[in-house]
Amino acid sequence: MDDATKNLLSGHVRIEEIQEIPARTVRVFLNSAAEDSVTERNAIVENVSPQLRDYYRQKHGVEFQLVDLNWGTDPNSANLDQSFYDFRLRELRRCQILSGGPNFLAFIGQRYGQTCLQSSIPAEEFELLRMWLHNQKSRDIRTAPLLDEWYTKDYNSVPPVYFLKKAEQKISELTSKEKSVVSEGLAKWREAEMEMIRLLHKAAEACYLQGLIDEGIKQKYVLSALDNLMVMGIDEITSPPENQCLIAFREIADLKNYVNDPLAKKFADIFFNERTEQFEIDPVATHLIKTMSERSKKLVTDKNTTFYSVLWRYDDVISPLHHKEYLSKLCSDLSSALKQLIDQEVPKTIFDEKDDLFDECHQHWLRCKHLSADFHGRESEYAKIVEYVQGRTDSLLVIKGPTGEGKTALLSKAAAQVHDLIATSKICIMKYVGYTPKSSDVRNLLTSICTQILVGLGRDHLSITRDFKELQKFLLSLLQSIPQNKTLLIFLDSVEQILPDHNAHLLTWLPQTLMPNVKIILSVNSGDSTIAQKLCNAADKDSRSFIDLKPISVSEAGDLLCYYLSRYGRTLSNQQRSAFTSVFQKCSQPLFVSLCAEKCKCIHSSDSVNTAEFSTNIGGAISAMLSDLEKKHGYELVSRSMSYLVGSVTGLSDCEMEDLLSLDDSVMSAVYSNRKPFLWRIPHNKWLMLKDDIDRYLVQREVDGVTVYRWKDEQFNQSIRQRYLSDEAKSKEIYSLIADYYLGIWHGKSKPLSNVEGQGKSLSFDRYVPSQPLTFDNDGQVRFNRRKYDQVPRHLYNAERLEELNRLVLFNYEWIYNKIKALSLQHIIADFALNPSNEASLVEEALRVAEQIIEKDIDNMASEISGHLLPYYQSHPNIRALVHQCDTAGLKQCALIPNFPYLQVPGSSLQFALRCDAPMEYFSLIGEERYLLTKERESSFVHIFDIVLGERKSSVFASNGALYVTPNGRYFIIVDHVTEKSVKVHNAESGAYVGQLIVLNHIDLKPKEKYKLGFICLTNDRICAIVSTDVSYLCIACIETCQFLQIIGLDGKCDVCTISHDGKHVFCNSNEFLFTYNLYTLELVATFSIGFRPSSIAVSKDGLRAYLTNNIETKLMILHLNHGKVEMAYKSVLDKHMPDDTIMDLRVSPKDDLVLVRGLNNILVYNRAKERVIASFTRPVDVPKEFKLPKSHYIDLYFTNAEFTHGGKFVIATIFRNIYLWDVNSAELVTSIQAPVGILKEMIYSPKRSLLITHIKHCLEFQVWNLDEAVKPMNMLDKLTGAISDIQLSQNGETAYVTCKSSDEIGVIEMRSGIMVDLLTHDSPVVDFAITPGGDYALVSLEPKKKDISTKLWDLQERQVIKEFGNASGYCISPHQSNFILFVSQQEIVFKAPYFITMFQINEGEVSEFTHPLALRFVLEKPFLTSNDKYLVVLTAHEYHESRDEYETPTICTFSMDEEMKVSYFTPDSFRDSILIETIVDMQPCSDNPYTIAVMYRSKEMVDFNYNSPFDGLGGCARYGFMILDICSGSVVTICDPFLVPSFKLKRKLLFDVSYSFCLDDESNIFDIREGCYVGQLQKQNSPPRAIALKGTVVIYYDKSVLSAYRISSGEIIASCDVHSNICSLKLGKDERTLVVGCQDGSIASYVLIDPKVEDPNSVLEHLGSRQLTEPRPVSGRRSSIPWDKVEDGGSAPQSRPVSAVGHDKTDKILLQQIERVPAIRPSSDTITYLNPNSKTCALM
Repeated sequence: MDDATKNLLSGHVRIEEIQEIPARTVRVFLNSAAEDSVTERNAIVENVSPQLRDYYRQKHGVEFQLVDLNWGTDPNSANLDQSFYDFRLRELRRCQILSGGPNFLAFIGQRYGQTCLQSSIPAEEFELLRMWLHNQKSRDIRTAPLLDEWYTKDYNSVPPVYFLKKAEQKISELTSKEKSVVSEGLAKWREAEMEMIRLLHKAAEACYLQGLIDEGIKQKYVLSALDNLMVMGIDEITSPPENQCLIAFREIADLKNYVNDPLAKKFADIFFNERTEQFEIDPVATHLIKTMSERSKKLVTDKNTTFYSVLWRYDDVISPLHHKEYLSKLCSDLSSALKQLIDQEVPKTIFDEKDDLFDECHQHWLRCKHLSADFHGRESEYAKIVEYVQGRTDSLLVIKGPTGEGKTALLSKAAAQVHDLIATSKICIMKYVGYTPKSSDVRNLLTSICTQILVGLGRDHLSITRDFKELQKFLLSLLQSIPQNKTLLIFLDSVEQILPDHNAHLLTWLPQTLMPNVKIILSVNSGDSTIAQKLCNAADKDSRSFIDLKPISVSEAGDLLCYYLSRYGRTLSNQQRSAFTSVFQKCSQPLFVSLCAEKCKCIHSSDSVNTAEFSTNIGGAISAMLSDLEKKHGYELVSRSMSYLVGSVTGLSDCEMEDLLSLDDSVMSAVYSNRKPFLWRIPHNKWLMLKDDIDRYLVQREVDGVTVYRWKDEQFNQSIRQRYLSDEAKSKEIYSLIADYYLGIWHGKSKPLSNVEGQGKSLSFDRYVPSQPLTFDNDGQVRFNRRKYDQVPRHLYNAERLEELNRLVLFNYEWIYNKIKALSLQHIIADFALNPSNEASLVEEALRVAEQIIEKDIDNMASEISGHLLPYYQSHPNIRALVHQCDTAGLKQCALIPNFPYLQVPGSSLQFALRCDAPMEYFSLIGEERYLLTKERESSFVHIFDIVLGERKSSVFASNGALYVTPNGRYFIIVDHVTEKSVKVHNAESGAYVGQLIVLNHIDLKPKEKYKLGFICLTNDRICAIVSTDVSYLCIACIETCQFLQIIGLDGKCDVCTISHDGKHVFCNSNEFLFTYNLYTLELVATFSIGFRPSSIAVSKDGLRAYLTNNIETKLMILHLNHGKVEMAYKSVLDKHMPDDTIMDLRVSPKDDLVLVRGLNNILVYNRAKERVIASFTRPVDVPKEFKLPKSHYIDLYFTNAEFTHGGKFVIATIFRNIYLWDVNSAELVTSIQAPVGILKEMIYSPKRSLLITHIKHCLEFQVWNLDEAVKPMNMLDKLTGAISDIQLSQNGETAYVTCKSSDEIGVIEMRSGIMVDLLTHDSPVVDFAITPGGDYALVSLEPKKKDISTKLWDLQERQVIKEFGNASGYCISPHQSNFILFVSQQEIVFKAPYFITMFQINEGEVSEFTHPLALRFVLEKPFLTSNDKYLVVLTAHEYHESRDEYETPTICTFSMDEEMKVSYFTPDSFRDSILIETIVDMQPCSDNPYTIAVMYRSKEMVDFNYNSPFDGLGGCARYGFMILDICSGSVVTICDPFLVPSFKLKRKLLFDVSYSFCLDDESNIFDIREGCYVGQLQKQNSPPRAIALKGTVVIYYDKSVLSAYRISSGEIIASCDVHSNICSLKLGKDERTLVVGCQDGSIASYVLIDPKVEDPNSVLEHLGSRQLTEPRPVSGRRSSIPWDKVEDGGSAPQSRPVSAVGHDKTDKILLQQIERVPAIRPSSDTITYLNPNSKTCALM
């Protein structure tokens, strides 16, 4: 990063040093004599301008604008506006300033033209000229008094000037409505104009000769307008003219032959020679034009000039038809010359080399420069800012006030003066919130601020987190780390403009307190926004922390008016100024004063001020300004151009505005109402003259690579919307036309006139608007059309073209992908906010969920969209279309598509899953139910979570023990977790220790008497604690003083205790009596015998009812209370509603009208008024009675929580892992929510926010649910409890079976939906497992725990364990296609205990078992079956040498899988004739040949059978070899020895392709097995290759959470996909394209690999289950319709102690006895036996 960038980012630059951003426009001023070049200029506008616009946009990303102020005007109309010449001068100057390339094009013919009459002349200059004229006595000067008649002195100009009166004021005929009268008036005006020009010309020549004026002044009166513009455009520029200017000369060779033709005067200066009585070409004009031409030629080179000679052609003179060749050459030459100049001048500026961060900061500082320069007044408020900046306060400074009071200007002035205010080293950051798209988004805003601070501190700024929660924390910590010798100042203007994303309006991202050397100054509009209210309320508490901008005084407004006028070089007389006193008494806001100044600049000193013409507020002043513009420029032009300017939101460039006006038929019809134009384009001067009148209130800035203009103040936008866009039909028309323009609909085609009734077919014209491609391609360098991406969505929505919005934008993958690259993800999310339909909202939420991953790598976007939205593929057509585009078009970016949904699905009720460091046990809501306190009993920390933002806010250190919180959240009450003797009080905010209460110090404890602390009840200032020994005590204490107020002995045991809602009374029992005590008088209020010991109590909020129950009988006792006293008591019998149940808890509804009674299996709602049960909810029938969770035992399942929601209209309850929501009135189930696997223990409901917090027992996470979203049930994918260790697939690939490390569970995953359709749990961790091809049976080997049950055979259809056996774990081997399972294990856990092979044969539901009699002494690695299941291959050995830690005589042993199970073996001696094997290091089955296996071995001697091997001469070195062995014949099919390089060390299994023609090692080196040599290396990865897919064409890697795929042929990456969790295992399906990924967090993901370069995606997708629209098919062999955690109708619970892995009694084993063993004969030898040494096979049994 260069020093200039560092200085700008950190604010180490003075405001005057901020450079202006060059306009991204090539603005060429065309100078001509107008009438003599109409045809040429038409050709240039028609041919050159469109061509250059496309060329510059495509190649340089800049706009080309031709400024020909005479083009398109009516040549027959008289221009009475003498200021038009001044306007032309201003536009030429703008071209010179703004153009990024050439800026001047002159077309010189043979007509010199006349001098322009000056609209104003400096008084000193005018009086000098007039004095000379008055002193002359000649006849031709006698008309000199004419100047005095037409020019009047204006003292309001500084310095004074003489201004030309309007022609309409002097010539009354010009105001007539009759054309003939107007014509007479025009003749008078032309006569007066010419005479005044002549007088001034003569006087200027004379005064120049006398030395009274210089040549520059003389030229104004002597030179023609054409010549004056040539001087300004070429002679006076500072840069070399050859780089900026072009001149085209045209001569009509035979012009002198046509001097008598009336048209000749348009092409030459013709005068009537009275002496010869003939028309002649004026020789003076000819000399002047020659002089001008020669002068200009000298200033440029030959390449800047072109010359054309043509002949007069008929009536057209210059004819488009007859001069076609000339016009074509003219256009071609000009186009080529301009391209050459632009290619030379435009390519790059310093700003093009800067990054986006520099550009963002520069725009804000540039705005600060402009606004601070316009600041005046507000001295006292500015002084307050200076005091704050230089002081040592620790709070923020808020500047608040209504719109138009100058908050932004005041803030800008302060930021601009920082260098003068702070002498020490400083970092200064200026942000105008909402000024740029990035400053509108809180995350981008904070990222920019953090980056700028780090740059200012000289720290690394490239690793700032994109996670918003972490970003907030990082900013706060960064603010705390500012060194004491530095001052940090952050200026944030218009904070209320921040977008609500990330809950920015809650202002949690703003620090509450600051370091003394950190200053944050904010401005906010004191309206009704949430942000304004929060900031203003906070500021009201400390008057020093805010500045309230009030309207300025009348006198200050008068001073400000004079200041604004002085900027125009204007002033007012004292009398005129005093007239504004009454105006400013009604409104004195700075913007209003500025609008008054704009009107006052036209007031001359001789004019009187009519205050009635001035409005009384800003809106009225803007409306008056618009009315004046309408009178001057026409209603259609003003209304439409203003509508387009405001409707575009971001502003429009001059070219864009001209294009839109040209497309607008209303404007074009008004402009060309009395004539037909050559081209149907708006004249260049129309918009430019209008813009010139409002330029004071426009700001120029760069947006999306285009220099645009927009209103400075929002009030203009509001007024224009109200004035022109309030009509719905008109506004739709405006927005629709803008949408059409940016869509490029009318490029290259004619647009019909919509408001003209044609005769016959309708009229249509080409408007010559540019194309609007999505991208511009300049020799391979792609640049996005960011204007199109930004504008189209907004205008399609506003025009209510929703179908197009959906098709082209919201559900268009290419659009979304490219727009994120062109602009940002925030722009896309803003598009979705336009159309909040259900489908659009789901896509928006999916993008928000995937935000971090997409911003990290946008090529993940297709998989992110598909993965999150797959659940809606069937039901939502637009989402289906979008997912299909992701699956096809998205393959260009990522060749992996999700096979089933991701874990987090948009539209679900789950808002957050927040993780703690340990399982929490105590939960409490505080702070308007926004913050959740959590605590673990054994920890001293209380963790605070923001459940609205879904983040951990902080942790407070307190004490160990149980947590209680006062209702106001001010204090923590913590009960000692060991002895329960100490009750400690801590300040909730800081965790500071307040005091403690020790009950034992106040009661007498008898020897051996047990002490127990019971209930704790709290108010904001009282603690009520129940302590029990042999009897119970009610202890009442003051929280603030930590002093006991009363300890009351109860003479019996206390079971319940509660405090009334008003905090005045406490209710508790002593055995069968209920006591009421006043908490403040400490008096016993009432004693009442209830006749039983209660287990639950609830008191209504009005204190008039109390409800009690016990756990023996199902009756509800109702007590009528009066100030704590019992007036009536009775019971309501609930037996019929909850038979054989136990009441566990009572809750009163928010309205006091209902009571919730929770039992173990039933929930009742009791109506207080009706005194009866009005609703009854029984436990759902599909919830099992008990369940065994992974790593747990069987648990009885009951209702654990129940609560009223939504004002008592609904009841929510939890049982097992399910949350149920019932409607109280209808007693019907509304919806159910499924939480993660486990038992829901805690549940807290927040009625204010409709949020539900749940916690699963022993889980580190708790969930936050939005109940308002719960009516849309959505299946949540389950995770297993640990890192995935093994994945197996069924034969058809429709089901995956997964296990975790050190866990007893096996998850069964449906591959179509990702849903866990079964969960098999055991009593010890799973070591290995196998499944049959159809998934009907599973064999599971466990860590030995109990005798004879370490291995289990599951019937998965019946979901039962049908066999248990064994005391040692072993290898479970799954077949590929046959219906059996193999088990290889020892019988006892002894090192040298032999291994036996057992086959479980399944046939039509019958299971037969056979154990091979041959025992193997060792099994060195997991055996495998050949691809056709014909042979089992086992690597064994004869002996193990402990001293050498090695096995002797490695042996390959094969078992045929027929009835005889023949055995074959191969030892190193078997291959002695060909290779010398020392050790076999790896074996794998060959997929392409079911009778061969691949063997990798290590040998010591070199016997090289591969003559192409590169390792000649390496004999005697330890090396690897490779062979393919035919296990049927015993022959070696292929040998590669040596294999790899001698230095290679095998760390993991090598990866081979299907045909075993090549392999990859850990370093991604490719070894050609057939040629015996390395052929290359793929791009080195951080991890080894994991799989070879798609028939050996693609290699798969994973590293952390990223799954990637590389094309082997080219080494090109075709996929890099983030799976959201660190990957720990991978399984490739038999189709070689389906990938199943296991993650560390227990989640499963699956992807399908499609190489778009060689495959048709649709042919793959049509067979992909998750992309089918038919009803889901049941997975073969599985009851997928029955959830694993539900009870089947009419059946038993899935985990209600089936014949399973828990152990069996005698009756459980009846089924096992039905399995007959196959008789086997054990051979006499204890070692491997063979009969024929040559065939090396034997027939046992």
